[in-house]
Amino acid sequence: MGDFPSSEPTIEVRSPHQGAALVVLGGEHDLHSADRLRQTTDDMLFGNEHLILDLSRAEFIDSTIIGVLIHAMKKAEGCDRKFTVVLGTAPVVERVLEITGVLALFNVVPTVEQALAA
Repeated sequence: MGDFPSSEPTIEVRSPHQGAALVVLGGEHDLHSADRLRQTTDDMLFGNEHLILDLSRAEFIDSTIIGVLIHAMKKAEGCDRKFTVVLGTAPVVERVLEITGVLALFNVVPTVEQALAA
């Protein structure tokens, strides 16, 4: 069984430069990781001017994670912060966001570098 890539949900937090928080999701995210992701995004909005969520390594997200993304975007807007979603090479995730109609709500870029330049 060790031959298969892990789909365990991961949440990594980075600070690419002062005032920017980068939250990188990997694996499959659903109800079980939603609370942790919500807490992470809430924490990162405090003290940062720009919250970037990188979904490039995410293999799956469900409706609870979409709800967390919308919550983070609205909270960022309410705090006058920038909110950017990096999709990169996550076509499955992009398709889920597109089908649910929320893709158009987000400021989406293909790379973290472009998010930082925004």
